[in-house]
Amino acid sequence: MDIGATLSRAFNIALKHRALWVLGFLVSLISQVNSAGSALSNSGSSLLIGPSAEAPPEVERFFNQLARDPGLIVTGLAGFLCLALLISLVLWIISIIAQGGLIGGVQQIEEEGGTTFGQAWSVGVRRFWPLFGLSLLLGLPGLLLLAVFALLLGGMFVPIIAAAVSGDESALSTAAGNAFALICCCGGALGCIGLLYAIIAAALQTFGERAIVLEQKGVMDAIRRGWEVFRSNLGSIILLALLMLVVNILVSVVIAIVGGLLFAPTLVAAILSAGNEGGMSNSSLVLVGLNSVLVVIVAAIINAIFAAFSSAVWTLAYRQFTGAGGLIAEPQSPAPLPTA
Repeated sequence: MDIGATLSRAFNIALKHRALWVLGFLVSLISQVNSAGSALSNSGSSLLIGPSAEAPPEVERFFNQLARDPGLIVTGLAGFLCLALLISLVLWIISIIAQGGLIGGVQQIEEEGGTTFGQAWSVGVRRFWPLFGLSLLLGLPGLLLLAVFALLLGGMFVPIIAAAVSGDESALSTAAGNAFALICCCGGALGCIGLLYAIIAAALQTFGERAIVLEQKGVMDAIRRGWEVFRSNLGSIILLALLMLVVNILVSVVIAIVGGLLFAPTLVAAILSAGNEGGMSNSSLVLVGLNSVLVVIVAAIINAIFAAFSSAVWTLAYRQFTGAGGLIAEPQSPAPLPTA
């Protein structure tokens, strides 16, 4: 495998075919929203209200009503959880289709010379169910490990609670020590198993998706094909993964610098506004919110190009690993005609 030529070809594909940017934008925007939402809310929570600010009467009446009717809290939480679950499911579906579209788009570029958003998106739609099944199947062992850890953690608290209820300090100390030793041993073992499985699952996901899209495999056949490709080309895959990790770090640094430059003026204004006697004004809150959205979108745009590049790298690598096709050289400009 010619890694240098693969990276160069993938970069040219990601740079020239903007239809892939849209698919990469969908993938990266979903991940940015999921990761940045909590971070922005946590960072902004300490700036919202000054020490002398009072809640509006409408807010006080709302919380008083909640205190008088606890059932309203349960209903609201249930509705919020259902809405969050529905939104997560929709975002997951879009992400799966976009990933399939990125793979299919690179294949169309290599075989047909170009692609459009509609053509690439249609590939993701057609292969959605196998891609969905692959993602679901590979995610189940991870959920199982989390369930085992949760049961282990819950079981450790039983003797601690029993000792605390009995009032026996010696038994409580012994139970706490045993629980700490158990969580260190079992938790460490489960962590190592989880890390090893995460690496294998990432490889099976990467190559299994390409087996589904490029070779029309079913879920189980795609897993077997992905393992075969991973095992047979382990050295090249490790080297390529390390190079992509370096590129990913560089992209993250660029995003952090750009996001910091964009958000810094608004953050300074928000801090100054929060220090006023009346606390942060509503206009400052709106400005912080809009600027946060801008940072998320700009980060997603940068990540969109990287997502297209990364997908192209692994798709081109898969084609070389499976003998589906070599790299297509970029067309050269014709030599100038001789002049008299």
